[in-house]
Amino acid sequence: MRFNTLFILILIFTAGTRTSAQTWVVPDEQKAVVAPFKFTPDMQKQGEQIYLKNCQACHGLMGKDNWARLTPPPGDLSREKAQIQRDGEIFYRITTGKTPMPEFRNILSEEDRWWVVAYLRTFNPKYVQPNPVAKAAFTGRIVTLAMQYNDQMKKIVVTASEQLKDGQKGPAAGVEVVLFVKRYFGKMQVGDIRTTNAAGLALFEFPADLPGNKDGNVALTAMVNDPKGIMKTTPADAAFGIGVPTEKPGLTETRAWWSHRGQAPVWILLTYTLSVVIVWGFILYIVYSILQIRKLSKG
Repeated sequence: MRFNTLFILILIFTAGTRTSAQTWVVPDEQKAVVAPFKFTPDMQKQGEQIYLKNCQACHGLMGKDNWARLTPPPGDLSREKAQIQRDGEIFYRITTGKTPMPEFRNILSEEDRWWVVAYLRTFNPKYVQPNPVAKAAFTGRIVTLAMQYNDQMKKIVVTASEQLKDGQKGPAAGVEVVLFVKRYFGKMQVGDIRTTNAAGLALFEFPADLPGNKDGNVALTAMVNDPKGIMKTTPADAAFGIGVPTEKPGLTETRAWWSHRGQAPVWILLTYTLSVVIVWGFILYIVYSILQIRKLSKG
């Protein structure tokens, strides 16, 4: 009885977890959001590059139904299930994410996220873009980041400045800053979120064992963590020679990651070819045996 009860509870918990994972409610006010500009072919091309870099690994190539086998399934964003959503819904999902999909609000700029929406819409021949709605004049904090490496402290120093009411610039205190390092499939967060002090400074310790390129250079991006979107921010990009020098060929060069047959590992191609030959050989053998049986029965 105890075993049966435990088994039933596990089934209920698993079903509830799956249902929760697949439920993604977008607030009505977010559904109504539209792009602040008209989509152009250039924006759509930019969106394609952003998609290939940040989204293809899970959602696959558009129109190919070759998304990653995750739970819940990411799905092909060119299909009706995604395309019937309003622009605001798609933008909201890209922005906030939901496990296993990461949130991109601190990885992609607002403009980049709209470009992805513009690219996705190229796969919907019936799509008509709603009239753009210009944003109201911004009245929040305008924060700009700068970044440098302090060799004495062995730390990344991010400086946040903001535009004051008198038009001058001053240190931006109390701003949450996130540090990212560039990797194959986007940006990887380094350390925890730091809050700027009264001087507008946030210090980050850089992992001593993090690999860089062959010269030890690593590309870093510092961004403001602003989930509510109440600030207008400018991130900081820089490269420092503080990583472990690593000379490794790309994943596609070693056939460790591939998107088409020409990049697939040789052993997979040989295994697949051999499997096809064996299967067809077996089928032909069965056909041959049937023909022989029919011939004997007629004799």
